[in-house]
Amino acid sequence: MSTHPSRKRNVFDVLDSVSDHPTRAANVLIRVDFNVPMSFDGDKGTITDDSRIRAALPTIKAVIEAKCNAILVSHMGRPKLVQTGKDDEETAKQKHQLSLRPAAERLSELLGKTVGFGEDCIGDKAKAAVGELPKKGGGVILLENLRFYKAEEKNEEDFARSLASLADAYVNDAFGTSHRAHASVAGVPALMSEEVCGLGCLVSSELAYLDFSNMKEGETVTAIIGGSKVSTKLPVIKGLLNQVDSLILGGGLAFTFIKAKGIPVGNSLVEDSMVDTAKEILEYANEHGKTIVLPVDAVCGTSFPSGPVDKKDTKTFDLDSSGGVEDGWSGFDIGPKSVKLIHDSLEGAKKIVFNGPMGVFEISPYDEGTIGLVDAIEEYTKKGAISVVGGGDSVAALEQFDKTSAVSYVSTGGGATLELLAGDELPGVTAIADFD
Repeated sequence: MSTHPSRKRNVFDVLDSVSDHPTRAANVLIRVDFNVPMSFDGDKGTITDDSRIRAALPTIKAVIEAKCNAILVSHMGRPKLVQTGKDDEETAKQKHQLSLRPAAERLSELLGKTVGFGEDCIGDKAKAAVGELPKKGGGVILLENLRFYKAEEKNEEDFARSLASLADAYVNDAFGTSHRAHASVAGVPALMSEEVCGLGCLVSSELAYLDFSNMKEGETVTAIIGGSKVSTKLPVIKGLLNQVDSLILGGGLAFTFIKAKGIPVGNSLVEDSMVDTAKEILEYANEHGKTIVLPVDAVCGTSFPSGPVDKKDTKTFDLDSSGGVEDGWSGFDIGPKSVKLIHDSLEGAKKIVFNGPMGVFEISPYDEGTIGLVDAIEEYTKKGAISVVGGGDSVAALEQFDKTSAVSYVSTGGGATLELLAGDELPGVTAIADFD
């Protein structure tokens, strides 16, 4: 693998390049991802997880400590009713529930300072909110939900121009939406000078951990892909094969590959339409000197578990040509032989990427395979490997086992993480110039 030729311009490069106006501090438009989960008790909304807001703090603090003002923009949910522009009770309720005002209040608590709120993201209300920012800098405002306008997702130039007109510089710190060519992600930087556009601290760190192109000669990368369906992970599996040295497959999707090898899988989850594709992937790996590691045993049950299962009601089958899963049984986890195989396969890897659990980890005893995998990742991380976990279920598994601190990095992106792992370019990243 070759050394990466350059890095992208970042928030600190932007702060070095931007200059104050004669009468005021510079305003920096920061695209953040404050699409946080909410719960409602009547009209009152409460943020149930503020980790996305916390993740943006380093970039926000860098801007205000440089005596610039921070103008934050984000989306929240899918406000389809609001986009219609109707003036009825149901639309008003959605507008209230998908407002970013609670995020502004939570950010104010985290920063220990007042965070202003603009009741619109463009137009007179947005301009008025920006006009309230301190002339000496150090101020923060959050503007209302970008997706209240269809133009955001359509990347309409007039909308992007309205956003760009509010600021002197632009920073993208929304990794979770960097795979979307939306106005606030790709449109705004296209309208501004490249010297005053950069990536925030969060996006820069995501790229550093998820980009394999800066690996040194001889350093190996192993990726572990789990989850239930081949079809949803297919682009990632194909893309990863071109980037990693070995690929470990587990979870429900592994059974499609196991069936492709002619091994009986009983009633286990299989996407029959993907079996031929799985065969092609196995052949491609073989032809290109890549290693694909598949489970060699499976812990099975006779029906999908709705709650904890007694071990005596499970059966473990070897997954080889002389065995396989018997009819009437379905695989819900990898077995102990597979855990050992995966442990041994991770040895020597400089970077380990984990996306997707090995089984139905929420329910005992089908959590043991994923626990074994996480323990192995933790062991090799302590020995110096860089471990990256991405994807909702993978992060949920770490939290369930109280192991979030056992890995080097937990990615905040969903689709963006998967596309980056697949080797795709992200519009929000390509919009930013390289640092020369």
